[in-house]
Amino acid sequence: MNQKYLAAYTQGLDEDMQLCIKADAENIAAFIAKYPFAPRITMETLEGHFLLNTRMGFIDRCYDQNYLATQLIPVLAPMQMGERDIPEIISLSDYSELSPEDTSLLPDWNAWRDYGISDGDFPAFRESLLEMENDPVDVDSEEMDR
Repeated sequence: MNQKYLAAYTQGLDEDMQLCIKADAENIAAFIAKYPFAPRITMETLEGHFLLNTRMGFIDRCYDQNYLATQLIPVLAPMQMGERDIPEIISLSDYSELSPEDTSLLPDWNAWRDYGISDGDFPAFRESLLEMENDPVDVDSEEMDR
């Protein structure tokens, strides 16, 4: 996963949490493990691209299956089973600490699955998005005046 920070929030608790958390496996796992009775937890990029959600502490959907299997589950499962302490969640209290590089990374997982982009088509789709980000937009001043 190529994100530095994620938006993480609970839904359905008496007092829901909304945090900007450091995007590493231990921190993501700590957030999930800390709120095991949250009806739903959602994590997405700061640009709003979906990564995962949980239901009652169990991962329901995760769009980055490789990250889930190789990095997140090995850290999360011991926390959930009480074999490992849940560390403090590293979060930002002041968004001014974020740089443009922290927020504008295009996800390296298929966050467009619900829009019909298959995992097989994703690499080419992502490459076209990156090309569009890097292409300057030609503005026709006559069109702008209309």
